[in-house]
Amino acid sequence: MKILIITKAFPPQNSIASHRPYSWAKYWSRSGHDVTVLTVPKIVGPQDAPQPINGFQVLEVPIPIWSILSSIFGKRKPSDTHSSHRKANKIRHGSMSMKDLIYKILIEFLHRYGIFSGCRMPDVLDLWGRVAYKAVRHQHWDLVVSTAWPYGVHRPGYKLKKSGRASYWITDWRDLWTDNHMYPGIPGFRSLERMMENQWSRLADAITTVSEPLAEILREKYGNKVHVIYNGFDPEDYASLPKENIFPQDNVFRIVYTGSIYPGQRDPTPLFKAVHKLHMQKQVRPEFLKIIFCGSNSDVKQLAHINQVEDFVEYAGFLPRQQALQMQRDANMLLFLESESKEVKGILTGKLFEYLFAGPPIIGIGIDENSSVGVICKSTGRGKCLGSDLEKIAEELKIISSAKYNNSCLSKKIIIENISEFSRKLQSEKLLNILK
Repeated sequence: MKILIITKAFPPQNSIASHRPYSWAKYWSRSGHDVTVLTVPKIVGPQDAPQPINGFQVLEVPIPIWSILSSIFGKRKPSDTHSSHRKANKIRHGSMSMKDLIYKILIEFLHRYGIFSGCRMPDVLDLWGRVAYKAVRHQHWDLVVSTAWPYGVHRPGYKLKKSGRASYWITDWRDLWTDNHMYPGIPGFRSLERMMENQWSRLADAITTVSEPLAEILREKYGNKVHVIYNGFDPEDYASLPKENIFPQDNVFRIVYTGSIYPGQRDPTPLFKAVHKLHMQKQVRPEFLKIIFCGSNSDVKQLAHINQVEDFVEYAGFLPRQQALQMQRDANMLLFLESESKEVKGILTGKLFEYLFAGPPIIGIGIDENSSVGVICKSTGRGKCLGSDLEKIAEELKIISSAKYNNSCLSKKIIIENISEFSRKLQSEKLLNILK
């Protein structure tokens, strides 16, 4: 088949959102399909993860106007970094100017409602749909798969299907749009968003999302054309990692978290309180227990200080993907954070599937065993979800700190057998099988 994948996120961008469409392009092209990826230009950063482009084509179409603005404002002088830090310190200490105050209010407003972040309207990719469609409309596509976020990637897919230039069109929602639990959008655009989502979804031949609870929400509106395609894991990501352990062999038990922290959504406070309680009881010591956070916005040292566990907590920053995967593989335990709120019950982040394959057992904080994450951890034997119960968390930490704990509770062979259905190769095949 002649297949077009439409996505904003794609390597070398270091994110789960880019690995999902990359795995489709890789495995579909290996199966003999003619694959083209339509995306936006990327700037390679030190933490990004370039991937080999073999067997398929990548067509980069710039976002009108935005590309010009980025070229002007994206080139910062070295002094600008120090200026940004000074501005951040002023905001934290309350000594900001009126200009800084307005800037702070604006940024908080945009973030709260998901504006200009690909989550809710308006967004910069609203400018991209027409030029992206023009770049590929001269060909006929057997299958077009547009994968959000941002939501704007579906616009050229819709136009290709409506114009008859695509035989089949699949809209892939990693997260919900108009029913999003984190970003409510602004009133002036919500009705337009609902109209566009309904228009796109009715025309699409199939709709996909990342978990069964999210699929049920979409099925209530669009029927049985909705299917679940997990983010999954790819063993090839780990094949080139150095064999040596990234951590020193010093008898320190390391709990590793790789990902983002969202206030009120992914909160390590229950874990910190449990550690503090055990520390006061002299059952854990910072010399032998470290909780390591890795990610662009996962610096929780201030939160650790508030909970009096700063000696147990380390922040490694936003790491290159290979280094983050090494830390996952060589940790003694992996920390998964999520909220117990009803709205996030169906959220299955790509990090979970990386954790499943990495090897160390998983401890889930903020979610219980009845959540989507909890069900998968329990059914695969890969970990425990303890909610926010301090007693359960403290008991698990006591087991960790005792000689009873066995880090190699499952062999790698058993782990792979238990989680094989979540491989990206099988998930990519499952996606194509929807057409049958």
